[in-house]
Amino acid sequence: VDYRTLLLFLFYKAVSDKWNKLVEKLKREGYSDEEAYLIANVDYLALYDESEGRLYTWDEVTKSPKTIKEIANAIKKISDMNKDLGDLQKLVEVLGFLGFIREDTMHILEGLVQLFNTYDFADVDYDALGDAYQWILSYFAPTKAKEGETYTPREVIKLIVRLLDPEDGSVILDPACGSGAMLIEAYNYVREKLNGREPSLELIGQERNEIIAIIAKMNLMLHGIRGYTIHVGDSLTNPRFGGADYVIANPPWNQKNYGEEKLSDPRVRKIYTMGFPPKSSADWAWIQLMFYHARKKVGIVLDRNALSRGGKEKRIRRAFVDKDLIETIILLPEKLFYNTMAPGIIMVLNRNKPEERKGKILFINASQEFEKHPEIRKLNRLGEEHIRKIVEAYRRFEDIDGFARVVPLSEIREKDYDLNVTLYVSLRKEEEEIDLAKELEELHEIELREKEAIEEALGYVREILEVMRSG
Repeated sequence: VDYRTLLLFLFYKAVSDKWNKLVEKLKREGYSDEEAYLIANVDYLALYDESEGRLYTWDEVTKSPKTIKEIANAIKKISDMNKDLGDLQKLVEVLGFLGFIREDTMHILEGLVQLFNTYDFADVDYDALGDAYQWILSYFAPTKAKEGETYTPREVIKLIVRLLDPEDGSVILDPACGSGAMLIEAYNYVREKLNGREPSLELIGQERNEIIAIIAKMNLMLHGIRGYTIHVGDSLTNPRFGGADYVIANPPWNQKNYGEEKLSDPRVRKIYTMGFPPKSSADWAWIQLMFYHARKKVGIVLDRNALSRGGKEKRIRRAFVDKDLIETIILLPEKLFYNTMAPGIIMVLNRNKPEERKGKILFINASQEFEKHPEIRKLNRLGEEHIRKIVEAYRRFEDIDGFARVVPLSEIREKDYDLNVTLYVSLRKEEEEIDLAKELEELHEIELREKEAIEEALGYVREILEVMRSG
């Protein structure tokens, strides 16, 4: 079964249960059934069709013997009744619920419905529901990565959000938003700063894959977030958003065919004033797009090769350095991402550098800041202590031996605008004095233990042979 089916069922069942809970509360307050339905439609989500006098909640719809077809029709109806979910029916079409479904698949789908029927999400808080949704996405991420979908590990998202440190009242934009995880993390971060009070944020995303954009909307709703807008379209050639305080993204690395021919259209040409990237990689187009729309800071995840490639990219990079727009570059560990083993980088741009940071870039070599992933053997991940260490170094903006270094722009010019972190920060080598006599003594002890173990094993074998002979 497609992972998107799980996401859709989780979303539909969860919002239905919460809608029902709200209706029950209203009825206890003295409202009639229909009055409660109409208020819940306005205050939460429209799941009752007044003209038909019909409920479209999960529990009503799954009473039908033709459950899957009824779910498909119900979601189509909910899509029509809720402007924010107007494209939800496209997901149903892609999943094939309205068309031919094989018998074996139908059996699995009906089994899933029965499984979801055993749960009541009415009292499950939005954080837990959101975590469940994120878990499904992360569980299928390795498989989807092979098919070209990208998934940014949650720890990397946490790191970028903490680096940017958005405040309440901000407008936050992700022009390559995928499932909306960066916007959700920004929301949760600000809410935590407010001690659990709901933040006043405007969250804006754009995603070129229409189905992924629908998944993002469901994700945001399951996290209890309402103040968002998700656009569909190609952000590089057709940005449908305006300015934002903070712009955050992990865009596709080394996206091809975004050269001058595509980006010189009069509608977007003003964005790429520092130069057009080569057709082989749009990395520096994304950097320009994000900086153009940012009033304060940008946090972007990129392929580290964007820091050193020549030609058109070097000319754009030189412009960013000479205009003193880059605040920090962080080299991440390898094997963090599902779709590449290569290490990425985080670049922070700042329109309003404090005086003490002007004319300098902080380089952080975090390539050794990782732990083994607890679930996926070949992957690493950032632990909480690693995130804390990187964020603290960014805030201090000071030299830390073998980890961070504040580099004047003059030195970067001397190195021909190469921004590779390892050029400026080498890892500290642990020098260990070897006590030869002690090493020989330990080696002798190991040999003795091995000899004793062999003698013991041979003793067991002899005993077994004796038993066999006597038998």
